Amino acid sequence: MDPAVATAFACAWPDRVRVLLAWTDDQEAEVPPRLLGAWLLVERHTRLSWPWKALVCPPGPVAYLGTPVIDGRQVTTVLAAMLAAVRRMPELPKLIQAGDMSGGSAVTDALETLLDSGAGSSRLLETRIRAGLTSSDDPKAFWAASMSPRRLQGFARKRRQLSKEGELTLSFVDEPAAVTTALEEFLRLEASGWKAARHSALASNPDTRRFACELVLGLAERRLVRIEALRLDGKPIAMWVVLLCGNAAFTWRTAYDETYSRFSPGVLLLEHTTMRLLADPTISFTDSCNHRDTGQQAERWPERHEVRDLLIDVAPGRKLRLLFLASREKAYRRGREAARQLYHRLRPILAQFRRRLRGEAAKDPQE
Repeated sequence: MDPAVATAFACAWPDRVRVLLAWTDDQEAEVPPRLLGAWLLVERHTRLSWPWKALVCPPGPVAYLGTPVIDGRQVTTVLAAMLAAVRRMPELPKLIQAGDMSGGSAVTDALETLLDSGAGSSRLLETRIRAGLTSSDDPKAFWAASMSPRRLQGFARKRRQLSKEGELTLSFVDEPAAVTTALEEFLRLEASGWKAARHSALASNPDTRRFACELVLGLAERRLVRIEALRLDGKPIAMWVVLLCGNAAFTWRTAYDETYSRFSPGVLLLEHTTMRLLADPTISFTDSCNHRDTGQQAERWPERHEVRDLLIDVAPGRKLRLLFLASREKAYRRGREAARQLYHRLRPILAQFRRRLRGEAAKDPQE
């Protein structure tokens, strides 16, 4: 959790940002206090918590990990102090909507143990997996093993064909001034495609755009963001925004020019980005940031990162409230998933029906 994230949220949205900070208490030793942990939360009403307010993490729609950052030697102690602080402070909501918590991590395991022992009540809402990437001694061999020889040849052929359209180059920037320019290019590229049609592009909402600019430019000041681009005659046709934190990287956002979709520019850039991440000795793990285990990264990256959505209530004697909210949310998610599956089953049928209608209209243009 970088301070730039908290600052960006505070600039973009009206919700109150709450950061739980845990410090050492060595007054007798007369040494400066040392930060042991930080948990970024925002205070708001959500669909899940309504009609009550909750402390929510991740704090917004374009944040993909909610796990607090804690000194590995003090995990249980720090988490216990954080939960106690929320329970003790009257101005804080007692519900914690903890989404995208790293499953199997020391932090999440310690949190669940504390809750089981009486520090609060919790309900597991959902467990998901998404693609991840660890280091490799031979990035080229890794990429070659990620797909069949036939598909490798197919992408190599697309690269050669795309090169015939103009000068094909790969660029990588991490300096603040260059990142500022590249970010504007990315926002325009993302807004030109399907994400804009679904209103999920960063520039589709002024608040989300403001957050993205504050976040990326804040991280760029300390070289904690990289923007990769595949360019044709200098024009970006695929881009990737990669965020850095400690020894981890996060492939935060990606976009490509749909005019060139037949050349698969997104996959061509994914190859370059994957090998760069694998070759970087300072990065030991990369999180795909995908909501589910789908997409090109899921097909190419073998490692998996488990994330869990938890609803926590630290108020005493409120188990019925927790049960009600968790049951309602699970029912909503089941219904949404059923609707999604039905939509994908009906899509080819509807497409075939539309083609048939167009064909009949073409046969009899007079009618």
